[in-house]
Amino acid sequence: MAPSEMNVERMGEDDMVATPNDGKMAYVTFLAGNQDYWMGVVGLAKGLRKVNSVYPLVVAILPDVPEEHRQILVAQGCIVREIEPVVPPENQAGYAMAYYVINYSKLRIWEFVEYEKMIYLDGDIQVFDNIDHLFDSPSGYLYAVRDCFCEGSWSKTPQYEIGYCQQSPEKVRWPVETYGPPPPMYFNAGMLVFEPNLLTYKDILEVVKVTTPTSFAEQVRHLQANSHHLQPRNGYALASS
Repeated sequence: MAPSEMNVERMGEDDMVATPNDGKMAYVTFLAGNQDYWMGVVGLAKGLRKVNSVYPLVVAILPDVPEEHRQILVAQGCIVREIEPVVPPENQAGYAMAYYVINYSKLRIWEFVEYEKMIYLDGDIQVFDNIDHLFDSPSGYLYAVRDCFCEGSWSKTPQYEIGYCQQSPEKVRWPVETYGPPPPMYFNAGMLVFEPNLLTYKDILEVVKVTTPTSFAEQVRHLQANSHHLQPRNGYALASS
């Protein structure tokens, strides 16, 4: 059975009409669990409305999201799409954050092939300006934002220890004599412009099966999906509070 989707057009406090979504492009985010993470998604939905985005927000949710939270999202005009969890191989080294293991399920967004192009945004992102123009980016590429190594979650990496910044590599020289060649460009999976594709999704799952997990869980997998066609997006910043 195909997953059910519903959008809501708010007519008034007590007057809501469900309408189908026929668009070929959409924003997408991810939600899991019964805690208050849904509040961030509501904030994202409101932010997209405030900047007059013309595209819907799809919320990929795990089965453990309570019905009450689902209804709140529907009332905010979100398209709620339940997905099955993706269980990664055991990571002996552990993850930078314990909850990162859940994030492997984000890989399911590559299955949303009813959309030609999507912009993935983490549920704790706030949008302060209209970014709909990113849907006009040339097709055939995966777009992402360069990550920052100064956050505490990178504390066990050489980049963090020496203060190396891939956004401004001239500030701190990479010590080739100590660590070898500079690391490849690393991107943040909190914001992606991508084209859902079942073959790509299958390839990602195969990589997950045979590759030792990193401390940043699914993040590397997204970016390995189409590494030869990965394009940095300049002028966009992602920061954790």
